[in-house]
Formats: sequence, C-alpha cells, structure tokens
Amino acid sequence: MAVSSNRMLGGIGASLFVVSAFSPILVFPRLFDFYATGNSADAASPFLSILGLAGLAGLILFMVAMKGFSCDYKDAGIFNNALYGVLSGIIAAAVVGGLIVAIVLMNFSSLISILNPGSVPTDLFRSILGFVVPVMPVVSLAGLVQSLFMMRSFNLLAIKSEVRLFRTAGWALVAGSLLALLLSSVSVLLFFAASISVITVFTIPILGTLISYLAWVFAARAFFNIKKPPAQVILAPPVRRMKYCPYCGAENLPDAIFCACCGKSL
Repeated sequence: MAVSSNRMLGGIGASLFVVSAFSPILVFPRLFDFYATGNSADAASPFLSILGLAGLAGLILFMVAMKGFSCDYKDAGIFNNALYGVLSGIIAAAVVGGLIVAIVLMNFSSLISILNPGSVPTDLFRSILGFVVPVMPVVSLAGLVQSLFMMRSFNLLAIKSEVRLFRTAGWALVAGSLLALLLSSVSVLLFFAASISVITVFTIPILGTLISYLAWVFAARAFFNIKKPPAQVILAPPVRRMKYCPYCGAENLPDAIFCACCGKSL
C-alpha cells in the first residue's frame, strides 16, 4: 500500500481515537448520578455504543497503516512495536478482569449480605467499586507498558518519515500514562486512609488519561504531515537514428563505419 494511503488511514484512525475520548465525558456523570441517587438513566447509551465502535474502527485503521508503513520504510519495528502495545493492552485487560472476578468471589459473602429487602442498587454498586479500587494501579501500570511500546513505534516512524511530531505523540503517551499511574496510586492510598470516596478514586487519574488522548491528536496531525512521495516520471528511452547502407539498404548502428551486411564502407 502506498505511503499516501497509509498516511490517510493512520490519520483517520488516530482521529477516531480522539473522538472515542468523549466516552468518559458521558460515562462519569452517569456514574456520579447513579452513585449518589441510584438513578440509572440510559439516555446516552446509544452515543456510548457509537463512540466504542469509533474507537475499535480507529484501532483497526491505525494498525493497517502501521503495517503499511513497515513495508514502505522497510522497518518491521514500526508495526511490531505497535502490535506489542495492543497485545499488552489485551493481556492486561484479561489479567485485570481476572483479578476483579477473584476479588469479588473472595468477598462474595459480604456482597450477598448487602442484597436484603431493604437494600438499594447503589449499595451493591458502591461495594463492588470498593473491591475494584486496589486494581487501579495495575490498570495504570498496564497502560504505561502499552504506551512505551507505542512510543518506540512512533519514534521509528518519526525517523523514517522525518516527521518529528511523532516523537511528541510518543512522549505525550508515556507522560500521560506515568501521570495516571501516579494519580491512581495516590488516590488508592487516600481511599484506604478514608480521605476520599470510592468514586473519587476513579476520577482523579482522568487527567493522565486526557494527556494520553492529547497524544493521539499529535499523532493524527503527524500522520497527515507525512509528505507524499513525488510522482515518478518514466522517461522514454532515446530514439537512436539508424544508418542505412547505400549499397544494400541494411540497417546499421549510427557509429558504424562498415555495413554489417555487405561490408562496404559507409
């Protein structure tokens, strides 16, 4: 696939990542409302589904573009590091999911005790959130590992494409992940010190997440800044004027002295 096509796919894919960043803006107010009042209005659910599909489509287009750039620039590291980043995210999600299930099962008896005739859905919701809190730093650490792979991929692409903005995008990803790891760790400590509520634990690291999404704004612009390769002009081979023998009419090369057919002087 040509560089011009890959730059378009990469730019659109990164832009879709940016669009999908609006999902937390819709989710967290709903969580706050449900946490505080138990109101589970789902008016924004269709928009959340659309944003989720946008993020998935962006990931696919981004990976296709990185594969294409690996072929265009003859550097497998561009695609491989991006692939390792995606795979590390998938593995981390599976590990985190397993940890959450294990924690919930270990505390299943306390959750059952909450489900009594006088309980409300928010009681169970708050309890489950409390069990998920210790996993928050693990999620942030997985995000840091993923961003390090992406930074390596972006750095290689910056060298090959001569677009330095890719380096900025890579460093912004790492900076956002580091900040999210720091904030999530601090918020978990404050939660166990009974200084903040459980819902606040999930909102404090958002600043780091926003910086990571800003990195994809840089990446989208960097993709569109890749210069299209100049069109190749195929020159026709020069026409050679042949020399004809005045005696036999045979064709001879322009610099021939004697006829190649009859041998007479030209």
